Amino acid sequence: MSKITMDSIIKGVETVPLVTIIHGKESVGKTYMACQSDSPIMLDMEHGAEIHPIQKIPLYGKDVVFDDCIEALRLIYAQHKKMGVKTVIVDSFDWVQKLIHKQVCSKKNVETIDELKWGAGYQLAASLAQDFVNGLDSLRQLGLEIIIICHTQIVKVDEPIHDLYEIYDLKLDRLIRNNLKEWSTIIAFCEFQQSTHLKGERFGQKMYKAISTGDRIMHTVPQAGFVAKSRIPIPSPLPLDWKIFQQEINKARKGE
Repeated sequence: MSKITMDSIIKGVETVPLVTIIHGKESVGKTYMACQSDSPIMLDMEHGAEIHPIQKIPLYGKDVVFDDCIEALRLIYAQHKKMGVKTVIVDSFDWVQKLIHKQVCSKKNVETIDELKWGAGYQLAASLAQDFVNGLDSLRQLGLEIIIICHTQIVKVDEPIHDLYEIYDLKLDRLIRNNLKEWSTIIAFCEFQQSTHLKGERFGQKMYKAISTGDRIMHTVPQAGFVAKSRIPIPSPLPLDWKIFQQEINKARKGE
């Protein structure tokens, strides 16, 4: 007998924990923004949050392996109420991927993941990454917000209806990158706000100079030059400020 009945129907806006991916260049303020979230604990892969007074699980050093990342998720799952945790930060996912690659190479007795033919190494890595995402999703089902920090890279995009072009995308293997983007609620591309100024001409070519205002902003609507996303209708760009970001989320949920 089917478990789907009239009682299964959900009505109205659902306020569910978000999965927010924050990506951008170095030193733009990704970690700082994440640390302003509500009662966070960080899976600290890079030892880059020492000045932030939040709870952290240290997952850096030569002896750390991918299984330690899974055990960290299990610890949070079991003890999140005792620890007072409301948000889980992964800083960063590309450093989690490094440990995944290391584990695949160790199991297959190779030096690099590329030595495994037909992309088999990347398939194994994607499977392990999905185990990690499943663990994060279990925490989300407990009511915890998930924030994933990731570095950025330039990726070539070849689409049937467009010429080849380049964008800033998550610094991850293609399979892991695509799965993570599909799972997320919001992908925020962070940068220093800047404009270009015509500097002059040289050999018939116009020369431009980039000018930065020093303001840090986040985009949640995709453009030709970067990956971004939001399943919640919020303005874009926004200041790189967690309080403002959360205020806009709350407004959207209320239909304002």
